[in-house]
Amino acid sequence: MLTKIKTATLTGVEGSPVVVETDLHRGMPSFTVVGLADATIRESCSRIKPAVLNSGYPFPPERVTVNLVPAGKPKEGSHFDLPIAIGILSLGWGNLPLGDTAFLGELSLDGKLNRIKGALPLAMSLRKSGIKNIVLPQGNAEEVAILEDVNILAAADLSSIADHITGKKKLPFYKGKKKADRIEWDLDFSQVIGQEAAKRAVLIGAAGNHGLLLMGGPGCGKTMIAKRIPTIMTPLSYEEKIEITGIYSVAGLLAEDRPIIARRPFRSPHHTISYVGMLGGGKRPRPGELSLAHRGVLFLDEFGEFDTKTIDAMRQPVEEGFIRITRNNEEVIFPSSVMVVAAANPCKCGYLWDEKKICSCGQKQLEAYRRKLAGPFSDRIDMHVRMSPIPKEALESIRMRQDALSSADMRKQAETAIAMQKQRYQGLRYRDNGSLDEWGIERFCRLDEACRRFLSIAYDKLGLTMRAHNRILKVARTIADLASSESIEEQHIAEALRYRISDGDENGLLV
Repeated sequence: MLTKIKTATLTGVEGSPVVVETDLHRGMPSFTVVGLADATIRESCSRIKPAVLNSGYPFPPERVTVNLVPAGKPKEGSHFDLPIAIGILSLGWGNLPLGDTAFLGELSLDGKLNRIKGALPLAMSLRKSGIKNIVLPQGNAEEVAILEDVNILAAADLSSIADHITGKKKLPFYKGKKKADRIEWDLDFSQVIGQEAAKRAVLIGAAGNHGLLLMGGPGCGKTMIAKRIPTIMTPLSYEEKIEITGIYSVAGLLAEDRPIIARRPFRSPHHTISYVGMLGGGKRPRPGELSLAHRGVLFLDEFGEFDTKTIDAMRQPVEEGFIRITRNNEEVIFPSSVMVVAAANPCKCGYLWDEKKICSCGQKQLEAYRRKLAGPFSDRIDMHVRMSPIPKEALESIRMRQDALSSADMRKQAETAIAMQKQRYQGLRYRDNGSLDEWGIERFCRLDEACRRFLSIAYDKLGLTMRAHNRILKVARTIADLASSESIEEQHIAEALRYRISDGDENGLLV
């Protein structure tokens, strides 16, 4: 006797369909799972048998063999408990029409269904394979309900699912809770007094998805500004919400009271984070901070304190927008399209630029710190912004507080530039100005003769690299978009030049 139940498995943040074949034969009672199952699945018998018996159903006293198809693909996850249990129970129910239904869920010994990780990407892979109905735990229902073209059947225990399959009592389709489209923020750029130059740079960065390096002494507002960047970014689209929620689902970071990621992520890992914690990986690869910040902001506070190996390893994923990890001859890809925002002091003690405090760093310390900040990764950050302490007059000015530019004002400006980029790159591989490669720069960042001559002089005088030259052009393209200009003009290039590091600066760091 044989039954076939549909489910799925995870590889990184992507799901793939799996068929659970259950076979029953006479012989000594046994329970065998084959098909490259991990330890969690192989242990399922210890959970499934008590769950079946405690739900009031008999467990076959014969040889039970479970095969996970395709047999050559590794499988993992406790969500295989439910499809295996349904496969065993179906052996006694006869041939029931379950071809368009898939099952996901972890079983407790009493038959209750527990919440699982990765429910959304699992459901997405099943939807892609043509599945119309998905049975899963109630704790995952709201998360998966974001998929508009799949019927969600949320169950509390094994008994209710068995009653649904046999027709005793049908499970209702889960409709999902209605959510307000408007997102309220506690943080706002109107709370930032002064630092207008930094706010302008942040606006350019958000409008073109350019990385930022904020340089300034302790307490000048670097972290305060960085935390407010998501408030000026465009709202997430439906596809982006699904994509980000799937990543957080796999990482186990979705709370029951927040099953959908509706805001752009803001991740701020500590500088002691490991290589795997930042990029992802492990024996069973899981997303790192770089992927958890996908479509949002990755904030690297105290940038100079991060491990050099970890920072250097971020170069390719940040440029390409994904991380490729190989484990056991299997390739896992994690998305990593992020806006990198780094913050650092001008020196180890932080007071190199302070007029009222004396820097205690020696010459060797300064040189070592500068080398770390001016390394290959920071050279790939489009914009470098120098910040100074806020003067006392700004703190005391009520008028400046009232006139401070709000996040809504800044977001409106950014949306205008983003709309121009969407129209410009429609049908092309580019998402925004920040993603332009050499071919895209050549085509979309063309300069007239006066602009070329101006940039050429700056190239020689400031000792720029070719990479810095191209990044200046990309930033200038965004500045032109903010001005609703189809062409890049000299003033756009001049402003873009302000956001680069120069070894020739008297302080050794910024232009």
